Amino acid sequence: MTETLDRTTHIRSAWRAAWDHGRVEALDELLSPSYVRRRGPASAPQDREQFKDSVRAVRLAFPDLRTEIEEIVEDGDRLAIRWRSTGRHTGTFLGVPATGKAVEVSGATFARFDGPAVAEEWVTFDSRQLLEALGVITTAKQAAVDPELVRGVHRKFITGVTVVTTDDDGTPKGLAVNAFSSISLDPPMVLVCVQRGSATHPALHRASHLGINILAAGQLDVAKVFASKADDKFAGLAWSPGDFGAPLIDGSCAQLEVEIGERLQAGSHTVFTGRVVSARHDDLAPLVYSGGGFFDISHTAPLPW
Repeated sequence: MTETLDRTTHIRSAWRAAWDHGRVEALDELLSPSYVRRRGPASAPQDREQFKDSVRAVRLAFPDLRTEIEEIVEDGDRLAIRWRSTGRHTGTFLGVPATGKAVEVSGATFARFDGPAVAEEWVTFDSRQLLEALGVITTAKQAAVDPELVRGVHRKFITGVTVVTTDDDGTPKGLAVNAFSSISLDPPMVLVCVQRGSATHPALHRASHLGINILAAGQLDVAKVFASKADDKFAGLAWSPGDFGAPLIDGSCAQLEVEIGERLQAGSHTVFTGRVVSARHDDLAPLVYSGGGFFDISHTAPLPW
């Protein structure tokens, strides 16, 4: 407990010194010499000095920058940090001349400690929120639609049922997800959307690979377990690790392993995109979800067309 308290106190102090006051040397006491910062495949990893340079660049554009750490969650040698930054754009940033606009950006950072120092960080934030605030992109603002009305529309859409899994330092973790889609076949890419409040979200965010198990019609009990908040959803479940370590559930009608590429923030969810690195399927009917219920489509007949 004391070590965790020291870590969280150290993070808050170093972040305040660097981000709010520009004293980037404070990061030398928090970040290990071999520190690596990552933000998706589109951005090159940064070492400690490169990260300090990026903090300086942000503060040149937003000299009144203030970053509030809203929550820190500890899990062994890893911490998840939810933060919100505000500042006025008074200097050139990302090639955009000063606009004088007040900007607010929120995001999350996942840190892995090696002893008292941070060895790795993965950061994600809503880049669209930033670009819109700077005027780089524009979203037409219309009257908000009643969420219940939107929910009713979604209930008309029929989906399969997947269990998204990952290995978290030897512990299998997973959750039920119906927001799964193919992106392309060449290269083979897919996406899944995971609510940030899910207990599995931090493990997925720091993982390199995830598994997608498309449940068969006879696996309703599996769907119910992974849709729950059970502490150990794999207890008594038959599964095995795939070629890339992702837990794959026996009896699923199809399975994929995905090398995670980008982690995109979208509203209350993170969109994980990635490249399919292994795949298999069996001749089993899939479990289907619609309108809050589960169905076995093997009892239906295809329409002639």
